[in-house]
This record gives sequence, C-alpha cells and structure tokens, in this order.
Amino acid sequence: MEYRILELGKSSRTLEKASRLCIFVAQTLRVDSDISENAALEGLIASGHVDWKQVLDFADSENITVALAAALRRRNLFKSLPKPVRMALTRREIMGAEVNKRVKGQAEDALHILNAVGVIPIALKGALHLFEAASEELATRFMRDLDLVVPAEKLDLSIAALRDAGYVPEMEDDRWTYHYHPMHHPDHICAIELHVRPGEQRRFIAMDEAWAEAVPVEAPGLQLHALAPNHRIAHNIFHSEIQDHGFSIGELCLRQLYDLARISARFADIVDWDDVSERFGRHGMTPVLHARMHVAVELLGAPKPPFAIDGLRSRLHLRRCLRNLRLKRLMIVTRCLADVAIRVGRFNMDLRYNCGTSGINLQWHRVKHIVRMLWHHRGDILAQANNRRGLKRGR
Repeated sequence: MEYRILELGKSSRTLEKASRLCIFVAQTLRVDSDISENAALEGLIASGHVDWKQVLDFADSENITVALAAALRRRNLFKSLPKPVRMALTRREIMGAEVNKRVKGQAEDALHILNAVGVIPIALKGALHLFEAASEELATRFMRDLDLVVPAEKLDLSIAALRDAGYVPEMEDDRWTYHYHPMHHPDHICAIELHVRPGEQRRFIAMDEAWAEAVPVEAPGLQLHALAPNHRIAHNIFHSEIQDHGFSIGELCLRQLYDLARISARFADIVDWDDVSERFGRHGMTPVLHARMHVAVELLGAPKPPFAIDGLRSRLHLRRCLRNLRLKRLMIVTRCLADVAIRVGRFNMDLRYNCGTSGINLQWHRVKHIVRMLWHHRGDILAQANNRRGLKRGR
C-alpha cells in the first residue's frame, strides 16, 4: 500500500499538500476495519499536524463532511479532536440530519403518491440512502434531488400524479433524454427527477435487466426497489467516470467513490463481479472499471474484486487524480470542455438516436447532430462573433 495514513505526518516530495489532505480524509473514511489504522489516525490527530480548517474546507467541497464526522465517531476518535473542530462537525451533523429528515418525509410523500397510482419506482443514489441508512447515518449523504426510475410506459401517469399533488416541472417542453425535467414543490426542499433509465445511456444497463433484477427495499407502508448490487456498482462507476468525466479528466469524485466503497463492502459476498467485468468489457471500458476499483481499494479500503485491478494504467490514474487536486482552475476548464465533448459522446448519441455505440451508424448520427446543433444555435453563434468583433474594434 502506497497511500497509508502513517505517511501523512511526514514531509513528502512525491505527494503534494492537496494530495496528502485528500488521503487523510479518505483513510479516515475507509470502509474496512483495521485497528492499526485507528492507532495511526489517533497518533496523527494528537501530534497536531492536521490543519483542520483545510480538512473541513476540502470535505465541504466534496460534500463528505458529515460522513467524515460519522467515520471519526465510528473509530472512537471524535473525542480526540480539538474542541472547535468537534463543534464545527457537530453543527454540520445537526443541520444535515434536520435537512435529510425533511427530505425523507418528502420522499415518503412522493412514494405514497406514486404507489397510489400503481407505480413502484427504483430509488437511486441519495433517494435510496434515505431508506437504507440507519438513523445515525441519515445525514451522511448530501442531498440535491430525489432520483426515481419509473417504467417508461408509466412516466406520463407518474408526472400527472405529482402534478396533481402540487409539483411543477422546471420546463414544459419535451426536450429531455433519460429523465424528465426536475419537478419542484413549493413546500419541499428537493427536486424530484423521474427517470426512465438509471443513467445517460441506453445499453450499458438495459432497463429490462434493471427491472428484472431489481430488489425490494424495506420501507414500512411503501413500495420501492433498488438496483441489484452488480447494477449499483456498474451505475456508480458509469455515473462518476463516464457521465461525469471522472476517468477522462482525472477527477477523484470522492463522494461517489465513498458510495462505491460502501456498496462493494456491503454486498461483498453477493456481487456478481463476472457480470460487472463482462459489462464494462462489452463496451470497451475495462480500463475504467479497473482504475476506479483500484482507487476505491487503495484509498477507501473497498474489498478487492476477483480480478487484477492494479496494473500500471490504474496506478497512474490514481496518481493523476491526486495530482489534479491542486490544479483547480485547470480542472474547471477541462470539465467544461468535457461537458461539450460528451454531448456527442457515443452513449449520448445512442441515447438520443438509438444508433448504437460504435460503427458507421454512430458516426453518421454524430455528424447530423453536430450540424443540427450548429443550425439551431446559429443566431447565438453569430451574435457572439459580432460581439467579439465589436470588442476588437473598440480596442
């Protein structure tokens, strides 16, 4: 193991300050149980070498602060923290718990509405966490919205039911892809996104597979499902590494990485790793799977899958992600470019046009899509060009 907590108190030229900070947070969040890690953490905290302001700022930026506090409590290290740090973490825990209690109440209301019209959705990510987490862990997941997958043939029925209950979509047009426009209610915090697919893809996790293997979630008085464990792992990696560009731009995405480590640990004995490996291989993304699992194992102690994941490319990817933590401005630009590129990415093209993810048909639809977008936005392009010419003349 190169990334151990014992190295963090030392001056290291191979790991930048931002990298060591990330490793400290990640090692605290580890999902495996290692007494030696606890002792190392306790010694590091007692040494006074931890810059807690930077730790909290980093954890806040990754939406992982309450999970960090819960991990410190779980390791019996919370009382070892300086008093101001304990107070800061406690405030975040109280606020997070209050918010997520309200969001869970909203989720329960929405599920009652959908169940009443015969819709039993699949809850994704944070929405699922609300029903799976123990009460003391409820606040550990930062919530932005509630993602619910409904059968495509029941989407209109689901939208109508939520509308009747006071929800209003952000937009009224029909330009959407794998989920309907976010729907808001004046009395609730989060938007609800009704999905017809669990991600920005058509074939990676086919919906007939997802529904056939979905498992019921225990929720008194309610009916909802979760993706099967192998689908949850595949969806998590696809979302962070492909849909959010993590693999291509070298971004760690610690919040989603923590989710991946916890899913892998919780379902270690029943995950169908053959299915996961075959699924990524089928789409030419084996390096993505290996690199992401390598990062999860090294930094967060996720169980190692039954295939080699620590090849040179995986190791270099982890070092690249750690290095990029200090390149904030460059990463903003890189992410913007990736957002543009993914609009003509193979999964997005297939989602829009059902053209497949390889071959001539994909390339033909990609060209048509680019031409269509240029024509649709031609007025904006011309206006921006005129503005630039005007600015140059003004100089």
